[in-house]
Amino acid sequence: MKKKVKVRIQGDEKDVERLREILLKRCPELILANPRRGSSPRYQGRQKYASYGDFQFNTKRKRRSKK
Repeated sequence: MKKKVKVRIQGDEKDVERLREILLKRCPELILANPRRGSSPRYQGRQKYASYGDFQFNTKRKRRSKK
């Protein structure tokens, strides 16, 4: 079984989306979901955006096409 490393990018919406696009272009081993806004009531009014995914060593990953 090939090892995977979990990845999370966190910050404001524009920065997360920009970094996500850069990383996906440069790393075919990486899959990252679209950014989503946090939902913890503890941070109400101060929510950050996050994009979650994983990196699998030595494997080109298949990504879903954009709609």
